[in-house]
Amino acid sequence: PNKCQYERNLAQGTANVHCPAMAFEFKTAPFDHQREIFEKTRELEAYALFWEMGCGKTKPTIDTIADLYEKVKIDAVLVVAPNGVHRNWITDELPVHMVDRVMDKTKTMFWTTSKSGNKSHASEFKRLVQHDGLSILTISYQGLMSGNGKKAVWEFLKNRRCFYVLDESHHVKTPKAKRTRAILASGKYAAYRRILTGTPGDKPFDFYSQVKFLAPEIWHKHQLGNFYAFKAYFGVWRTRAEAQRTMGYDPGYDALLDYKNLDKLNNIISGISDRVLKDDVLDLPPKLYTKRYFDMTPKQSSMYNQLRDELQLELENGLVIDGSMAIVRLLRLQQITCGYAVADSDEPIEMCDTKNPRLEAAVDFFSGLNHQAIIWARFQHDVTQLVEALGEDAVRYDGQVDDDTCARNKQAFNAGDVQFFVGNP
Repeated sequence: PNKCQYERNLAQGTANVHCPAMAFEFKTAPFDHQREIFEKTRELEAYALFWEMGCGKTKPTIDTIADLYEKVKIDAVLVVAPNGVHRNWITDELPVHMVDRVMDKTKTMFWTTSKSGNKSHASEFKRLVQHDGLSILTISYQGLMSGNGKKAVWEFLKNRRCFYVLDESHHVKTPKAKRTRAILASGKYAAYRRILTGTPGDKPFDFYSQVKFLAPEIWHKHQLGNFYAFKAYFGVWRTRAEAQRTMGYDPGYDALLDYKNLDKLNNIISGISDRVLKDDVLDLPPKLYTKRYFDMTPKQSSMYNQLRDELQLELENGLVIDGSMAIVRLLRLQQITCGYAVADSDEPIEMCDTKNPRLEAAVDFFSGLNHQAIIWARFQHDVTQLVEALGEDAVRYDGQVDDDTCARNKQAFNAGDVQFFVGNP
């Protein structure tokens, strides 16, 4: 009966009329917490999943997208995510979780900033905007801030009825940042909004921008119309004048002493969000795997393609390659993607003059963790790069340090004195 009523609404042009939830056929069976949140939020305009990494935030989001599309409430999806993660939505998550009946009507595109000026890239985006079905665009936070990326996002939002997702939304927790302001402005044009992150922030102030994206008027409703009012209400401050009066000098800024009214903040946030920790979810598998993508620099790509073509030519010319030779060739290709090559002297030759895309992608991922982690790296130079990038938060455990240092580093990690243990398996 519910389905028949919905179809009558659709025929009459009133499909947005609320009707009781229809049964939804999943492509992949949800875990209990995923099914529960899907049923609870499937028709809500805005919601936040503050689920710890590994709890499966993406699946109920994709199921909600399919459900809303079939109810003719959306015809597009915009996902903004860290670089590489935005590609993962298209290549890994959607094919696994999106129901086939919707996937068959879906056109997808992940935005590549380095190619955004190409005619083929522009044509692909134009076809996406004009697609007669569900259009899905994913773009990185950096890509959105580029000139072409920002124009594309605005065009997409203004021409489609969008479901807007911020994946790892803690990237927009700073109110004054240009990235945050751009995303808050664009969010108002979306019919539905979701934010996903396992680390919403370690300070109450980190919630302001993320929640404002979800519900632009929410802070106004609580007489907290701007970030200054928000900080004054939830923070205990020593003003410059008070410091001058009590301490005899002006520090040049107001000092945060403590937080207050956190019960009210929790009540506001809990009304539009859900928090799940791994320890709370008993039916999760022991391990979940995700991929991170990155774009090599032009120099890396050139060397990688040259070596790949040389190896293919050898095969075409009849060269017989045994197992050890194949391993060496794969090793060289992997080193190039790592950002360096090893010459006869065994000293690594750096191939990234200004930045190492793979290292940046890794550090960006690790910065979102709020717990300890073990990082396995294949090459010693990888360990060196990671330890240098992570600084005092990391210790190394490989052949480059002596036994006593290895023991001390292991003890420091076990004691919780450092966050990252970087080693070679």
